[in-house]
Amino acid sequence: MILLIPLIATTTLARLLAHWLAARGLRGANRWNSWPAATALGMAAVYFSTAVTHFIEPQRSGLVAIVPGFIPWPELAVTASGAAEFVIALALILPRTRKWAALASIALLIALFPANVVAAGGVANQAAPSTPLFQRTILQVVFMFASLFATRKVGQTAQQEPQVREEATAHLLD
Repeated sequence: MILLIPLIATTTLARLLAHWLAARGLRGANRWNSWPAATALGMAAVYFSTAVTHFIEPQRSGLVAIVPGFIPWPELAVTASGAAEFVIALALILPRTRKWAALASIALLIALFPANVVAAGGVANQAAPSTPLFQRTILQVVFMFASLFATRKVGQTAQQEPQVREEATAHLLD
């Protein structure tokens, strides 16, 4: 659940700072002066902070320990998922790639879920994550919704929200 800290803190700080700078006439701040754009930065912070752990010890060995047995070359899987997290973090920041990054984010969260199941069952490595499965599932769902929310177009009104929910999947695949 500690990963909610970079999501909430970065999102809130980005939104407040962008609003403050935009109110003072800094035009470049307008691109971040929305909750969806700020949420994209928050999710980028989450992915950056988790990606780093794929490459430093003892966290790396803990992640290798929770790779499900059906995955060959666990070390390579951890390296590849860490690299994917760095790419997704960068792509979430760039407006042109944000929709595809959100889709990749959701796909990666689903693909990595079996490792959370292994971690919840316990492994013989003290550096392995040990978040209970229910809490980790809720966290992953929050990240999926945050990724999806980050693709929302600035200026959408509350009246448009039901339509946005219905077209969410189609929007991501455009």
